[in-house]
Formats: sequence, C-alpha cells, structure tokens
Amino acid sequence: MGKRVVYVGGLSDSVSASNLRDLFSTYGLVARAHVVRHKHSRKSAGYGFVEMGSGEQALEAVAALEGTQYDGNYLRLYVTPFPSSC
Repeated sequence: MGKRVVYVGGLSDSVSASNLRDLFSTYGLVARAHVVRHKHSRKSAGYGFVEMGSGEQALEAVAALEGTQYDGNYLRLYVTPFPSSC
C-alpha cells in the first residue's frame, strides 16, 4: 500500500499545516499537510488533508486520533478512497 491521504475534519481556526504535520508525525512520515482555507477571508474551513508515507501509517493515525480532542475541537478522520496521485 503506497502513500495515502487522510481527511482531517473538526479543525479549529488556529490550526496550521505545521500543527497537522507535528500531530501526525508521531505515526510516521508526513509527506504533506494542508489546511483548507476560505478563498476571500483566508479563515480555516475546518478541515484539511495529510498525506502519510504509507497506507499503514495513515490507518494507524486514523485509529489513534479519530474522535480525540485537539485545540478544543473533536477530530473526524478517514483515509480518503482515492490515491494521492489524483
């Protein structure tokens, strides 16, 4: 199983891509981390994506972090059904 992308929902406005990278690095290699922001206001849309080094690492991160509280919000995670090359 190659690299996999994890959807991360329930993010607070103050969470950055760097924060996501730090949070997920406990579970393996983080190839990329991105927080989605509104086009005009640049405020967080409340979700982002993390590309992990392998599918196993992605699944481990989801199992460990799903439903946990981070920066005042409860995280919702799942491994996306599409390959990271899309």
